[in-house]
Amino acid sequence: MAIDLAIGKHAMSGVSKLLATSGGAHIYNVVLSSDADNGNLIARGAATTFDQYAEATATSFKGIVQWKAANGNFYVEVTEATDALLVYNVPMSPYDEPKLKSEKIFYNAKGEVVRAHELKVGDIFELSVEGFNGTPTVGASVTGVSNKKLTVEDSTETTGTN
Repeated sequence: MAIDLAIGKHAMSGVSKLLATSGGAHIYNVVLSSDADNGNLIARGAATTFDQYAEATATSFKGIVQWKAANGNFYVEVTEATDALLVYNVPMSPYDEPKLKSEKIFYNAKGEVVRAHELKVGDIFELSVEGFNGTPTVGASVTGVSNKKLTVEDSTETTGTN
């Protein structure tokens, strides 16, 4: 992972409620053709070597913003399986200073190999506001993906925080 000291510029994500994390779906090794944040959506392109694929553009994504976390991030539930894969590499800082441990300064640079999680209906992942096109609110439909970010359709907040 690469570091960009512009805190708040990069999205952060969590993947603990994905079927892929427990062996029920694929996690692909994908070589990035451009920079990507954790929580961005990409697709799997052609195989380049054993167990490695080129990056392709995700063509669709369907989901709903189910909850807002206490840390200000949002929980997105997948409502339709598509070609979209969730980018997530564990961010690890080599520095001791707290400012340099923030997950929001890490991103995956062009040419790096990332773990790209296959998404299944019912999967839930956490995503910070920087990972959305539009303003996410609880109850909002996520209708697609553009520039690797989730596109929010509506903004009617219907439930509380979790």
